[in-house]
Amino acid sequence: MIRLSNTTSEIVERSQMEFLNHNRRCVFVKDIPEITIGGEKIGPFTSTAQADLPNWAIEKLVAHGIAELAQDEDLESLGNLQNISRNEEGSPQLQSLHPLVYSAISRRILNLQSDKSSLDERLYDEIEKLQRIVPMLLESRLSKIIRVAKSGALPDKRKDMALEERWLCEELANLISDWRKSLFN
Repeated sequence: MIRLSNTTSEIVERSQMEFLNHNRRCVFVKDIPEITIGGEKIGPFTSTAQADLPNWAIEKLVAHGIAELAQDEDLESLGNLQNISRNEEGSPQLQSLHPLVYSAISRRILNLQSDKSSLDERLYDEIEKLQRIVPMLLESRLSKIIRVAKSGALPDKRKDMALEERWLCEELANLISDWRKSLFN
């Protein structure tokens, strides 16, 4: 296997780039003519029309009040994360996560923090809640990821992990395997 990256920050950056280029469905909240975003022409769209667009384009449209992320695509919403965290804590097994969920959460927090100038108390409250939930979710999943790495069950569990978790689990599995070999050879 060719190793593309050696550092955690490179893995996170690659995941964030993948997230920005990942398509999700958005819903237009008003009519728009054909527009150019990042050199790409999109539209025209009528209010309530839906389109699958890259996350970077959706972020621009949302920031300008033109579109919203489709509700079933909003994996980083506070309500969704609370459900994920509750399910994760209540189960001994690793629950399935979208591969790009951590990048989505990171972008959500970043976008909310850039909107803080609006002085909307709800933004501060949502940021605070997200910043409380994420570490709890990470801690809850970390012990399960370590068990997967230790057991060698990674191929079976890959589909349930976010990209950063897959990398961590592979690194841990290799480290544990090398450690075991060095002790008994």
